[in-house]
Amino acid sequence: MKKMMSITACLCACLLAAVQQVRTVDAEMVNKAWGQGSSNTFILGSNNTVGSAVNVYSLKDTDSGVIHHTGNFNGINYDMLEVKPSETTFIRVDYMGHAEWLSEIYDWGLISEGYQRVGGTNANYYAWHTEPNCGEPVGGLRVAGKWTDFQGRPNVPEYGSGYVTAYWDRTGLMRLVYSGEDAINDTGWIGEKVESECALSGSYTYIVNGERKDLTDCYGWYEYHYNDYAFCCLAQKKDGTYFLISFWNGMRDQYVQDFLLELDVYNALRLDGGTSTSMCYEEDLVKEAE
Repeated sequence: MKKMMSITACLCACLLAAVQQVRTVDAEMVNKAWGQGSSNTFILGSNNTVGSAVNVYSLKDTDSGVIHHTGNFNGINYDMLEVKPSETTFIRVDYMGHAEWLSEIYDWGLISEGYQRVGGTNANYYAWHTEPNCGEPVGGLRVAGKWTDFQGRPNVPEYGSGYVTAYWDRTGLMRLVYSGEDAINDTGWIGEKVESECALSGSYTYIVNGERKDLTDCYGWYEYHYNDYAFCCLAQKKDGTYFLISFWNGMRDQYVQDFLLELDVYNALRLDGGTSTSMCYEEDLVKEAE
């Protein structure tokens, strides 16, 4: 009987240690997501699955150099990851082929090579409300040097309302391309001429070559887009520094541009929003901005 009690106690102790270990691992990953509504904050909702992610990786046992910022601009709360690419730190696109929680979208291959996933945000738009298209990207996605597909169909850009495709590699600057640029076969699709490790289609651009992108309605007076829901943004300075930004409520586009220009951003595009707006990062791998 005593032996049985001893075994039981040992099992309970092991189970408790395992639970504590799981909790510790969970506590290290900060997950932030926006639930549909009007609150200027973040909540981890039940429908915050996304189709793709812009992730930050760094070589294990090195300083990632990633800085987490949080603040408020024109009454809107935001979280931002500042990433300076180096020989050991870079950003890339990850895609699962279906909708998934942001914390689960990362490349196991890179992990096995000795890299660690520092954090990331949701990436381009995707179909979330229809079956069997749930998780299908709205636009192109290039991962590990190859254009992706969804259930056998190629993911190609949508340019109907100003969509843009951004591409880059681990060390290069981000470039923005639009429909008709370098078009082949009169399709407007430039994928065959893009040679980079990563690319993704976002929505309209905010900043191009250090200047505001004209978001007027072409009638001579400013009619900026405005959405009353959260959204993400990918931006880069001329020195190569990236910003992965989650705004936790709607903001008029001229204010977004003001915010980005204060950061001295050179190129920036809008990514997905609404209940897809998500950010995650490893507490131990990022530094908090002072």
